Amino acid sequence: MGNGEALDAGVVITKADIDSMMAAQGMSERGILPGDAVFIHTGWGERWSDPAQDPEYYGMGPGLGYDAAQYLGKQGVVVVSLDNPFTDPVLRGQLQGKAGPAKGTPAGLPFAIHHHNLSQAGVLQIQNSRLRDIAADKVWSFCTMILPLRIDGGSGSPVRPVAIGASAG
Repeated sequence: MGNGEALDAGVVITKADIDSMMAAQGMSERGILPGDAVFIHTGWGERWSDPAQDPEYYGMGPGLGYDAAQYLGKQGVVVVSLDNPFTDPVLRGQLQGKAGPAKGTPAGLPFAIHHHNLSQAGVLQIQNSRLRDIAADKVWSFCTMILPLRIDGGSGSPVRPVAIGASAG
């Protein structure tokens, strides 16, 4: 989407964008299948640093559009991961109440993607994934293992996603 550049804050990644990414990666014929994990490199993760040095990283970012979340849920995806702190697109000032949610967000649900994935579609989410290397190496299809901490009674955990695959390029 970004022609090699990081996506801007608030950019909405739509179903059409996912279809375009699949085509560009030569994966249209295979498609997205039940049980797949979908990793989306937005380039935002390359900005990751100490929050005291870059408070904007955790205050905004690109994310999935509602149509994309619905599509991934219908396909039976088990986890979606982005290289930013939100699955939802977050506009500059949104967390401070100075901007509304991104275009296409259902009314009354400013974090509709998070809500839809977890409570409606059963799609788990990983934020802040380091995807720079697999994107640069053009590793489009891979086996992934997601290794959470063993936390009794927890509702989430830091994880270590591991990808095993070969470059397509």
